Amino acid sequence: MRISQTTARILPLLFLLATSAAALDGSPRLLDHAWPGIPVRSVNTIGSGIGVVFSPDLSVPDNCRFYEALGFACFQGADWQKILDDVHRHNVLYPERRVFTLILETHGTNGNGLKLQTSYDPAADRSYIAAGALQQRLEPEGIYYVIISACNSGRLLRPAIYNQLDPNNGDKLFLPATKGIVDASPDFVASRSAVTIITPQSSHIETTLVGKLPELSASARRAIIESSRNLGITPPKEFAVSDMMVAMLTRDPKFQLTAGSYVDELNRNMDPVDRSEQLFRKFVRYVNGVAAKQYPPPQKKASVAHKTAKKKSVSAGR
Repeated sequence: MRISQTTARILPLLFLLATSAAALDGSPRLLDHAWPGIPVRSVNTIGSGIGVVFSPDLSVPDNCRFYEALGFACFQGADWQKILDDVHRHNVLYPERRVFTLILETHGTNGNGLKLQTSYDPAADRSYIAAGALQQRLEPEGIYYVIISACNSGRLLRPAIYNQLDPNNGDKLFLPATKGIVDASPDFVASRSAVTIITPQSSHIETTLVGKLPELSASARRAIIESSRNLGITPPKEFAVSDMMVAMLTRDPKFQLTAGSYVDELNRNMDPVDRSEQLFRKFVRYVNGVAAKQYPPPQKKASVAHKTAKKKSVSAGR
């Protein structure tokens, strides 16, 4: 766990990202497949085609309303079965806003399973899912890419646990699965799936920052409020955004992704604290910039200059 002393926005829970042996595709190209860098001119289309899943303890109460106002599909809960059902329901009921890429803001349980939970209380609502199960369950829904933002996500792709998690792995973070474990079928073959699992290429502890709506520009707040009302939801008051989400959204050159490989070693590296603050400010600038395009300032009418002819000075002879 790492808490910044420079800001009150950082959530008390952090999660470790993965390292991977090698990318099967270049990172910029991989991200462009999963999240095309199409120019965005309105705040409510920032997340078009993208869904995000939050573990409740890595989020804030208004978080899904914030992401929905930005055009994402947002799913939050501690039960993977319900999350998968909600993804199915969204793509059936809202074909014009269907999701083809899913970003998972969840726990990785030191690479022993993707975990959703309400808290670290052993009796809290909690469930796990295997990488293969994600592919098997999400392919019929038209999901083509799953981007994992979780601890040691590269370890989640180990062959030994790819289809079925080990519930007796001995890791202290693998708390009771009060809402169950979702595994793939024993005969599931990942190489035949149309769903690509994407993880970070480098390992570090991923920080999630909490921001308040007033930190955005007046135009951005106006856009979010109008988008929320059009969706029939209450405008959000705050939001949580991870370093990884910002890095992808803004195409940060320092951020790298990979697909198709796994690692065995547990990695506990972390980025400097200031990096999170820099990325948060970058996120604010990005949203403000889109809002400025959506609501450009009114052009001032060109003032017509009225020239007054100067009277010539005439000297009277005496």
